[in-house]
Amino acid sequence: MRTIFFILWLFSATAASAQAVAVSTRPFSELALYPQREAYATVISLNDSRIAAEVTARILEIPVEVGEVVNKGATLARLDSRDYALAAERAAAALESAKSTHQLAEQQLDRARKLVDDGFISAEALNLRETELSTAAAQLKSAETDMATARRNVQKCLVKAPFRAIVKERIGQVGEIATPGAALVRVLDAGNIEISARVQPDHVAALRENKRLTFESASGSFPLKLRRIVPALDQRERNQEARFRFLKEGALPGTAGRVVWQSTQAHLPPDLVLRRDGTLGVFVASAGKAKFVSLPLAQEGRPAPADLDPGTLIVTAGRYQLQDGDAIVTAGPQ
Repeated sequence: MRTIFFILWLFSATAASAQAVAVSTRPFSELALYPQREAYATVISLNDSRIAAEVTARILEIPVEVGEVVNKGATLARLDSRDYALAAERAAAALESAKSTHQLAEQQLDRARKLVDDGFISAEALNLRETELSTAAAQLKSAETDMATARRNVQKCLVKAPFRAIVKERIGQVGEIATPGAALVRVLDAGNIEISARVQPDHVAALRENKRLTFESASGSFPLKLRRIVPALDQRERNQEARFRFLKEGALPGTAGRVVWQSTQAHLPPDLVLRRDGTLGVFVASAGKAKFVSLPLAQEGRPAPADLDPGTLIVTAGRYQLQDGDAIVTAGPQ
């Protein structure tokens, strides 16, 4: 009788084993990928300036050429300053006259105060002298202002670079009459540049956390630092703008390339992702059964973001015929 029971138990176990699907598994930690991300980017200058004349004068010289890099304070254009120099001389003469008048008014007021104390002139005469001094002081202040303005106009005839700049365009021509506001030279700020990139919204979080960012272009690879992400979506492209700065010397303004970084989110290889009941996911081995774990952010043909424990056993072979809850036997890693 015992022999019969043993034979029946052995037959039952063999049948159950035959119904279980043989699979191979590997830990999630061994399969996890960290894909490289990238976004199209362009190097831009924060100052693309049209340097204009501030006074009316004839252009004598534009001593810079397109493509030239000039330092801050370098002369971009020289205007005829003779009329303004003559005005400065007149202002200087008027200033000297005002100084003399002011000095004489001070002396007369001092004398009037002594005469009032001695009773030789009236208080009204003293008030007149005080008024004359106040008027002379105002005229002196006005003359000083006129002198400063005249000198400033002479200085404005030398148009200088406001920053270290790349000459982009010569707009004014020698011999022309420059007027206030008329652009003479267009320059790009060579020292104040950023990289503008368009980033998909679902990549923003990983980009913020990543410390290894590079700008890849035909001129080389340059390390970057994230400055800010614009908190608004582009209405047409449905992406966000991110701004970066070069950590060291960088590419020239106008250079096109890619901002590259490594994703911090673990992903599963796309060939492991299956569709069951309209949902994408993977099978994991749990207590001798296959469990289907959905991956909400998965897309067919792409590495799938997965938030799983490192030790989770992912079914790598024998997964195509599986359904959620099927019995499995592990044949070993593959």
